[in-house]
Amino acid sequence: MRCMSCGHDNLPGADHCEGCHASLTHEDVPLARVESAVEHSLSEDRVQTLNPAEAVSVAEDTFLDVAIRTMRERKIGCLLVTDPEGKLNGIFTERDLLYKVAGKVEDLAAHPVSQFMTHDPEVIRGDQLLASALQRMMVGDLRHLPLVDEKGRPKNILSSRDIINYVAFLVEGILEPT
Repeated sequence: MRCMSCGHDNLPGADHCEGCHASLTHEDVPLARVESAVEHSLSEDRVQTLNPAEAVSVAEDTFLDVAIRTMRERKIGCLLVTDPEGKLNGIFTERDLLYKVAGKVEDLAAHPVSQFMTHDPEVIRGDQLLASALQRMMVGDLRHLPLVDEKGRPKNILSSRDIINYVAFLVEGILEPT
């Protein structure tokens, strides 16, 4: 019996894999298959595979009222903030709004978003591995990860929801009855 976790060929009837000690019992096989497929996808597939949404950017001098209105109208959780050359300089998220603005700033039209954004955010390129994106998001406790081009200009935005939906898609395909 082939192990779904490591691919080792085991003797028929074995309860555990001789190669990795994973359970080979019938009820654990779907879980092992899921783990194997997700691990393979994360280590082989590129960020661009997820078709991340187009980034919504604003200039550094955009006032908070405009930034917040843009987020509400576009139904998005973050804005990418660019410098005059169009390079990514920061990210303004719902978390920034909640912790840095709400209850602290009275006149939203008097303060630029650059005062409250997260400066120099973690970024990734579309040709990098999904595992790299997931690792950066987990370590940094990030819900959004900007994708930039070779010149540092924002192109897309990867959200934690994108990764969750992708993994759910993989799992659904594996657990479908045959």
